[in-house]
Amino acid sequence: MMYRKISLKSAVPLILATFVIFLMFSCATVYHGFIMKGSIIEASDSDVYLCIGSKDGASVGQELDVYKVIQRQSRTKPFRRVHTGEVKITEIIDEHFAKATVISGKAEKNDIVELTGP
Repeated sequence: MMYRKISLKSAVPLILATFVIFLMFSCATVYHGFIMKGSIIEASDSDVYLCIGSKDGASVGQELDVYKVIQRQSRTKPFRRVHTGEVKITEIIDEHFAKATVISGKAEKNDIVELTGP
């Protein structure tokens, strides 16, 4: 068996490309898992679409609290959550998304949702 010597200079582009691909997939997973999860991604008068699905344990009939995140001029507590309403999941679209109906208050795009109660 013959082996070909590869110089470090010729291996660098391959290593860099592999690293960039790994970083892109890792960032997408982190972004969805920690930033988007639980976000309202679309809202109409009575229905909302959530970035939460079967993979997150969501199921039809679950009720979720809705919160708006308010930015404050404080270094120690720069954000606060304000409860604005409740939604109920009516359809699981897939492992990442669900459709819900507003059952009280208000729910808008970019608000966050959290399972009601324990």
